[in-house]
Amino acid sequence: GGDPGVFAMATAVLEAASVEEHADVPVRVLPAVTAANAAAARAGAPLGHDYAALSLSDRLKPWEVIAERLRAAAGADLVLALYNPGSGSRTWQVGKARELLLEHRAPDTPVVVARDVGGSGERVRIVRLAELDPAEVDMRTILLVGSSQTRVVRRGDGEEVVWTPRRYPET
Repeated sequence: GGDPGVFAMATAVLEAASVEEHADVPVRVLPAVTAANAAAARAGAPLGHDYAALSLSDRLKPWEVIAERLRAAAGADLVLALYNPGSGSRTWQVGKARELLLEHRAPDTPVVVARDVGGSGERVRIVRLAELDPAEVDMRTILLVGSSQTRVVRRGDGEEVVWTPRRYPET
């Protein structure tokens, strides 16, 4: 699902193909819609300003590196697209990420919890950061965490949409 070059298998394939014995094997990476963009389209326009994409998986990098990057991106007031938030064996990362983000974000910061966007199990919800439940997150889920400027608006049809203004207030 999504772009093979964003926290996906294109890197693994290219890494394997860079070994001399596979140098003659042709590899072609085809772009697609990223999970972040698919989820954003379902929710409104939460990626309307600067954002960062981070993976919460500590399988290939230490949690300390992830936490440092989370703090930096949160401190910069970027909208965050959090890939690989949890799995059957990785259950504590979302809760810890929520704690770290609450050091920089208000408890009512909107979070888009999007699972299996475009698939038969699609589910998109908007929750508040303080209410983010790690139990509803798995490997088919992406989290879009708003910045201080991200808004949730209930439209005339009752639908809630999330958007981040293109302009940032002057300080």
